[in-house]
Order: sequence, then C-alpha cells, then structure tokens
Amino acid sequence: MAPTKGKGNGKRKGKGNSKKTKCKATSDVYLPKEIISNILSCLPVKTLLRFRCVCKKWRKLISKPNFIASHFRRSSSLQQCGSSILIHTRHAESFAHVLSMYNPPESIVELDNPFPRFLPSMSIVGPVSGIVCLFEPPWGDVVTLWNPAMRRSRRVPLLENIPLMGGGYCWVSIGLAFDYEENDLLILRIFCLGPDATDPNPVELYSTKNLRWKKLKNELVCHIVSCTSIAIIKGVPYWLAFATDEIGSHMVLVRFDVGRKVFAKLPMLGTREKTKQNFVVIENCLGMLTWEERDNSYVDVWVMDDEDGWSKKCKVGPLFGFDRIVGCLRNGDIVAENEYGVLLYDPVTSSVKAKLSVDYAIKNSYVILDYLESLVQIEGMTFVKK
Repeated sequence: MAPTKGKGNGKRKGKGNSKKTKCKATSDVYLPKEIISNILSCLPVKTLLRFRCVCKKWRKLISKPNFIASHFRRSSSLQQCGSSILIHTRHAESFAHVLSMYNPPESIVELDNPFPRFLPSMSIVGPVSGIVCLFEPPWGDVVTLWNPAMRRSRRVPLLENIPLMGGGYCWVSIGLAFDYEENDLLILRIFCLGPDATDPNPVELYSTKNLRWKKLKNELVCHIVSCTSIAIIKGVPYWLAFATDEIGSHMVLVRFDVGRKVFAKLPMLGTREKTKQNFVVIENCLGMLTWEERDNSYVDVWVMDDEDGWSKKCKVGPLFGFDRIVGCLRNGDIVAENEYGVLLYDPVTSSVKAKLSVDYAIKNSYVILDYLESLVQIEGMTFVKK
C-alpha cells in the first residue's frame, strides 16, 4: 500500500525547502609573501622540490639564494634533535662503494652514487651547506661535488699543471670550506709531504663561485696524516698533522683561516699512548672523544675553545661490547660498531636508539657523516642517474 500524503509529507516550497544550496569555492585568502616564504622554509627539501611545480612564483622563490640560506638555517635548528646520517660502506661481495641515508624514524635508504663505479677507491668529506665531496685517494685526481638531498652532482676538473705525484709526496688531502663573505663553497687540495720535509705543502683552492682552481700560497710546514680533514666547524676545516720544532716532532691541529686564506697551527690535546680518539663536531665546536680499548670503557668528551683551549665537557658510559666508535652526532648520540653491526647509542639514557647496519657491508668499512640537507646547487650540477 502506498503511503498517504499529509501535511508532514511531500516537498514544501519556500525558503525552508530541502533543496541543496550551492556553495561557491573561493580562493580569496591572501597571505603576504613573507609568511609564505617562512612556511616554505620549514619544509624538507623533497617537499620543496615538488612544490616548485605549484606555480612560477613558488619556483622562483624556492630558487632564490636568500630563501636557500634561510631554509638551511631553519633545517639546522630543526634537525638538532634528530640528525640525518649519511653512511659510506663497502659491499662485502662486489666491494662497491655504497652510499646510504638514515632519516629517523625512517629506515636506511640506499642512494644513487654519482662517483664513477669503475674506480676502486673513494673517500668522502663534508658536508658543508648540504654538499659533500667524493674523491679518489690517494691523489685526489677525481673529484665530485654532490648534494644527496637534491640528487645532483658535478665533476670538478683539475688544474692541468699539478705537482708530480710521488717523489716526496705521500698523498693528497681534501677538505671543504665555506667563505660566508663571498658566499662561496671552497675545495682545498693539499699535496702532503713526508714527515722529514722542510718545505711547505703545495695547496690548490677551488672556488665554486668562479668555477676555477688557483694555487694558494702556504708557509706552514707540517705532515698531514690523513687524506681528508678531520672536522669542519662553521665552514672551517681542521686537519691532524705532525710538526717539528726545537722540541722535536709532535701532533698539532691545522686550521684553515677562510677569510685570510692561510693555515695556522693549534695545540693538540695530550693523551696516553694506548688511548683511542675520534674527532667530532659538538654544538658547533671541535670536539674529541677519548677512551681506552677495553670492554667497559668510559668515553671522555673534550671540546676546544679558541681562547681557553681544550676542556673536558663530560664522561659517558661505560660502553659495553663495542669494538669501535665510528663517530658522534651533533646532538650527542654516539655511533658505535660491534659484532652485531653499527648502532646509534644515546649516552644519556645508556640505550640503543637504532641499528644503522647496511646489508652486506664489510665490517670496519663504515664512515658516517652528520648530514644537514639543503637546496644548494653548484653551477653545472646534473641529476644523478641510477
């Protein structure tokens, strides 16, 4: 039986009818460009690369040097608690150089390596403003600048007239620096002489602003002991070296003065003979971890001040079951290796925060860099192919 119609049934005409009202979507909301810029500068690089396609204004804004600098400053402050870690390892079967990134709380992701795969050796130094330098030791005759976040790289051509390799030279040591007055990322290429040398090390400096090398006058005589700088603090690289004076040969730190373009010696922290050490960056200062090689060792954390020299900041531990300390992040977390792999260790809570092991990586091949992503690009950079 069909329902009967009454007063309460059927459609009623008038203002109160149930006909759907059309809603007009509006885009009249206006935000000043300063607010838009502030919001965008807080976003990760991957998101900003997508947002460049939103409109021409955003693409132009995201590419401006002032915005890139502002974004990097905000990235630095936002990532103090959860650092990204760039990991360099060797594959156990193919011996290939593997580059990976750990962005907490995500898992480790293997990156496309821009360095020529046919070369047997590769070292990594940096980062400075999100850029790292890949090069072939011991002579540094293949140099590549790479922005992992942007997935772009550039091969750096070398000078035609370079010092003859061998014949007194031990190796070439590479460092990165940043000239904030000129807004210029610099590559330093130091031709390291033997420990008995009495002449200064020849030095070449590459400007990414001018895209050319020049020979740098150097008067400092020392024997640099590694193929990379040990740390980079606010764009200033440091090396560990032997220097000889009237007292004899002893360890010193060598710092590059970016403004004056000269090298200077600094005192080295004295340690006992069997003490292990690792140079780190702690709160934008040069730091050093020292420990004795035993199962339940404590780690002393030292920080160097330009005026007061070295001072002990704290002692952490004891650390149990670690074979090697790989490094330390700027938030204080320690990366250490044991028989089970590489672990991220919180010295405050004495707990393991994450496992950083890469599949099929050779033991003791791990090199870790505390990485800050950026939008910085060097002229001539191209997209890294898989």
